[in-house]
Amino acid sequence: MLIKIIAVGKIKDRGLQNKIDEFIKWISPYAKIEMVELRDSNVESEGTAILKALNREKAFVFALSEEGREFSSSELARELAAVDRKMIFIIGGPFGLSPAVKQGADMLLSLSKMTFTHEMARLFLVEQIYRAIDIARGGKYHNQSRL
Repeated sequence: MLIKIIAVGKIKDRGLQNKIDEFIKWISPYAKIEMVELRDSNVESEGTAILKALNREKAFVFALSEEGREFSSSELARELAAVDRKMIFIIGGPFGLSPAVKQGADMLLSLSKMTFTHEMARLFLVEQIYRAIDIARGGKYHNQSRL
């Protein structure tokens, strides 16, 4: 499994970055994961940078957006397992994604009806990717909260 996350902005909170790094470490035995950070600017400039970073890759592109589709963790696990090529997840900056990026995505994905900072969205995304991988492998992480 190949996963690329294109995210606008840097994580400024060291504790948050440590938790993101922890999930990336947990994912790495099961998937090659790459993180690309782009400079934050305005929505249009960020959109241009995102489209350039996509670089015509043959990948399934998920753009995180408030109007995107919501999934339960198990549903997301099934969706990711059904993708037969590299997956790219795009996280915009504080003002979201440009229309061009949304239109170019294969799927708009929402983490919640609530709004989160783009830094929190990155943490939630890597946690859900790990959870999806664990569900697909029949692991116990997904059910640990039910013990």
